[in-house]
Amino acid sequence: MLDIMRRKKRLKLILWLVIAALALSMLVFFVPGTDMGGLFSAQGVVASVEGRKISVQDFSRMYRRVANNYRVNNNMDEETLRYMGLPGQVLNELVNYEIMEVLAKRFGITLTADEMYRAIENNPNLQVDGKFIGVESYKALLAQNGYTVSEFESELRRMRLYDKVQTFITSGVSVSDTELRDVYHRATQKMQMDFVLFKRDEYRKLIKPAAADVEAWFEDNKDSYTVREKRNAEYLLIPYEQFIPLIEVTEDDLRMEWNLVPNEERVEASHILLFVNDSSEEANIRQKAEEVLKLAQSGRDFGELAREYSEDRGSAENGGFLGSFTRGQMVPEFENAAFALEPGELSGLVRTQFGYHIIKSLWRDSPEFESSREELTALAHNRKLAEMVRQKANEAGEAAAKQTDFQTDFNEAIKNLDFTVEVRETGLLLREDVSFDSEMSPEMIDEIFSLREIGSIGNPVEHALGFAVPRLKQVELPRPGTFDEFRRQAENEYIEANARELMEAEARKLSEEGIKQSNLIAAAKAQGWIAKTSEEFTVDGTPDQEIGYNSSFNQAVFSHETGVVSAPQPVLEDIVVFQVKSRSPFDEAAFDEEKDTIRGQLLDNRQDTYFQEYFNRARDEMNRTKKITINQRALNQATLYY
Repeated sequence: MLDIMRRKKRLKLILWLVIAALALSMLVFFVPGTDMGGLFSAQGVVASVEGRKISVQDFSRMYRRVANNYRVNNNMDEETLRYMGLPGQVLNELVNYEIMEVLAKRFGITLTADEMYRAIENNPNLQVDGKFIGVESYKALLAQNGYTVSEFESELRRMRLYDKVQTFITSGVSVSDTELRDVYHRATQKMQMDFVLFKRDEYRKLIKPAAADVEAWFEDNKDSYTVREKRNAEYLLIPYEQFIPLIEVTEDDLRMEWNLVPNEERVEASHILLFVNDSSEEANIRQKAEEVLKLAQSGRDFGELAREYSEDRGSAENGGFLGSFTRGQMVPEFENAAFALEPGELSGLVRTQFGYHIIKSLWRDSPEFESSREELTALAHNRKLAEMVRQKANEAGEAAAKQTDFQTDFNEAIKNLDFTVEVRETGLLLREDVSFDSEMSPEMIDEIFSLREIGSIGNPVEHALGFAVPRLKQVELPRPGTFDEFRRQAENEYIEANARELMEAEARKLSEEGIKQSNLIAAAKAQGWIAKTSEEFTVDGTPDQEIGYNSSFNQAVFSHETGVVSAPQPVLEDIVVFQVKSRSPFDEAAFDEEKDTIRGQLLDNRQDTYFQEYFNRARDEMNRTKKITINQRALNQATLYY
């Protein structure tokens, strides 16, 4: 029904996203993406998720809040924040939010206004003596903490939607009684074992290779010892810092930034619709609609009324929720009524070509130029600064290119420029290196490795501190390595391989003899090993200080039969041969007392894991099909001014 009511025009999305300053907790990993600078307006959009655009304004607002919080509470400067990868973390969170919105839409999951009201009123931080503090106190409390009502409720809505999506996806996850008993038993059961520990470091000391042995190893594995291509470049760095005082932001600049993205008024609403398909039924349908309206006006839950009475079944199942829309997307009569309502307000009966609607406004946003001045100023400043520094980098590059003699010092080439240019050198680096210069961007390394010949000058590329112009200085082509170059590596790998082989052979010998005798202690004594007996330990415990805690080893011990000597079991770089000596019985009484609590904890953990894996798969698929795109240029520019 929503698609019918919307006008046939491109849907424009404005996502005014603001979150709590340190709420980077949902999924902390950098979402891989592609620099799509040619697809997006660099100033307008930093990322897109299945067509849902994250604007520079959205990113800037969130980044400013998070960065300011770090500065105030942790005394961190902008350079440190960038080194921490804060811009990427903030963008990652915004991308994750959009993925959640996509999943919610995919499953038809929405959040009604009534659910939002209950979430606010039942929030213990917004209650006194168990009662909601009231609308005015609520607004004042948010203002004291630097939030508007719309900002706070936007974040609350996302948290609630996250919960609903997770509940939907994990609804089929369960814990059987058999699993519960097994988990309880494994968690509380105590084991004791006899064991012999074979330490890799002890075997490494036994291997004393002759030079000929190492050289023979090198020859046998020569393909593994290759020197990859390395490059060294000089580069001219034109720092942003010197030009910041020169940037003037005019009213026209602000207007340009304002016009780069849509700034349309947006409304989010629910409705109840009774169709009028036959004009002879008009009076009866109107009467029924009036009765439903009275029920809504009396305080009945609007979502429940929509599910019961609305004939727009597409939205009725979601409590009448239509989502958000701008002017021009709905038929005129519906649009005029919806945009005339305040959040939480009900309309009267609204007649359209489809029938009678009852509309409830849930949320409204009216972006205003004046209230956006601060972030518009930052955006305009960043854009003009980047444009100026890029131009200066072009000038520096042209000056360097005029020098026909490659041996000419870069400083000589730029001595007549009227701005500061630093001359730096990368040092030899691999293409895969982050770089010896931690401030160098991946784009910089790509540009260096794209240059064809010694002395060639690259294009200006972004650098963490400004723009840079590289000149290729040295190339070491890939080639087979020599023994002298890889002598130490070859010797270490020879020792490692032979120590591992000897350790495994002796562990197998002990295991086979122990299995034959059904007695590890006796077999160890006969072969000159000292067997130890562990303390009692659980599956989550530490069997011995030398072994330490190792989950896979503990699982192997607890899965082993009592009295049977094990095969050699790896523990990190060492090997253990063990024999289970005893295990405690199952405690039925204790299990009956604790099983409900354990079931709840186990179910929560299983649901969290299942949902995380589902979300990761969805994200990976969106990345694979390029439905998530990152505009790195816009992201870099959006953080320059803060």
